[in-house]
Amino acid sequence: MANAKHVLNQDMFLTWRNLKMWGEVNFGKWKGKGKTLPQVLVADPDWFFWALDEGAFKGSLATEAEKLARRARSIKLPSALAGTHCIQHWISHDGKYARFDLIESSQGPHHGSSTEVRRPTLNMEFPRGIKQYDKLGCKQLMDSFKYHWFEGKPFKKAKVEAFFDNVANFENP
Repeated sequence: MANAKHVLNQDMFLTWRNLKMWGEVNFGKWKGKGKTLPQVLVADPDWFFWALDEGAFKGSLATEAEKLARRARSIKLPSALAGTHCIQHWISHDGKYARFDLIESSQGPHHGSSTEVRRPTLNMEFPRGIKQYDKLGCKQLMDSFKYHWFEGKPFKKAKVEAFFDNVANFENP
């Protein structure tokens, strides 16, 4: 019986140790919605980075938001493409963020009316660097992120939190 109790306690400890609890955002447009920081980030990165810049997150939520932002600015490519591919951001001829693709790093430059910017990692704040309050640009970025990292499937709470918990997904965890 003592062995069974020990195994149970060990299993409970391992489960508890692997469980990461992200704080809920319970103010502004997220008040009462029960969304955690990673859920807010993937739903509206423009709002998340704006709130971070404004100092809206307080206490332990501020610490978590800083960590999440650091990770969101340095997402590694999927392992099958690491070392051979890069992020190709597209900026439309009128200067708005359009989307990103994952391309071979050796691919020649784009010629046309749109501008491309290549990066080795994904920065979810990239559209805000082009234009503050770019809801459409951030939505386009998240659509591309969902396609390339989540196989186009909806952002489920557990999967999004697990992604941002895994330090192997980030250049600067």
